[in-house]
Amino acid sequence: MTRKIVASMQISLDGMAERANGATDWIGSNPDTFDWELFDRVDACVLGRAMYPDYEQYWRAIIADPATPLAATGAIPTTDEIRYAKFADRTTHYVLTHSPDELDWPVAQAIGDLGAVQRLRESPGRDIYVVGGPTTVGNFVERGLLDELRLTVHPVVLGGGTPLFGRVSSEHRFALVGSEQLDDGLVRLAYQNLR
Repeated sequence: MTRKIVASMQISLDGMAERANGATDWIGSNPDTFDWELFDRVDACVLGRAMYPDYEQYWRAIIADPATPLAATGAIPTTDEIRYAKFADRTTHYVLTHSPDELDWPVAQAIGDLGAVQRLRESPGRDIYVVGGPTTVGNFVERGLLDELRLTVHPVVLGGGTPLFGRVSSEHRFALVGSEQLDDGLVRLAYQNLR
């Protein structure tokens, strides 16, 4: 059976994945932003080279000392952040890079390109989580590699920023397969790629 490749993104009501400066401060610290149903069914993550350094540093800092305020936020990690850090620290992360020397995390492996992701999809295992921003997720959509898209919609209009699919240049159809109302006005939507 082929593994599913799944992305889970936070977006604003106007479809933005981040502010124009790349900030995601509008997401806040609602525990519902963590998609535990997804994390419980994956055994591998794929992320882009640009995201890898900050991602690794953030989650490894929590593993190293969960009681110390984080350099990135100045706050002590939440229970959900600690739980995700443990997930990240035990889950294989395939990084889209041709420079394996950049990877300093035992769970990180270089994977050259999206063609290698297709081979990974066909290997035995559980689902694969795409950890990425709008560029990475857009590339997966454009190449027909994304099987499921999970969106957590936040009740905020940013009025500009980086649209989730700003770099997608062709039509792709999805079917709604699930929806859930969360706290603080958030809604989680699950879509299946119709290919």
